[in-house]
Amino acid sequence: MRLLRAFSKDRKGSAAIEFAILALPFFVVIFAIAEIAVMYFVDSGLDAALHKTVRQVRVGVAKSGAWDSNKFKDVLCGELAYSFGCATKIKVRATVITDMSSVTRISGINGGTLNVTEDFNLGDSGSYVLVQAFLPWDPTFKLYAISSDRLSDGSYVLSAAELIKNEPF
Repeated sequence: MRLLRAFSKDRKGSAAIEFAILALPFFVVIFAIAEIAVMYFVDSGLDAALHKTVRQVRVGVAKSGAWDSNKFKDVLCGELAYSFGCATKIKVRATVITDMSSVTRISGINGGTLNVTEDFNLGDSGSYVLVQAFLPWDPTFKLYAISSDRLSDGSYVLSAAELIKNEPF
């Protein structure tokens, strides 16, 4: 009984025990913040890269250079600061819009798979073109799901879209 009273009065090591209890939730929150930060960095980079690449479509450089989808992907991936395997994973869909009521933006995820039919039509002078890019991205920390829209292998699909009107060229 005296031993139990002695342990209850002794406060040495209480900080270590409190840290051990709080360390796991603390590090889970830190890793979640880091994961979301990296995801937003890559997503905003994809958006900026698509914007720069679509500018080449809008002014006619892509049409005069006879770009195909592979050339478009090469230029798009070249604009990304850190590509995460962009050249092999990215899917691009470019469609000409004949009237604005027919604009359809697809999500890309269907039943846990990336289901994107790659079309590549850059249109002519004055055409409205919807360009969408989908990049599967593996999470850095696979501890938890930030979103329910994930592929069956656990990766997310980052996407960017631009609706443009081609300039006269």
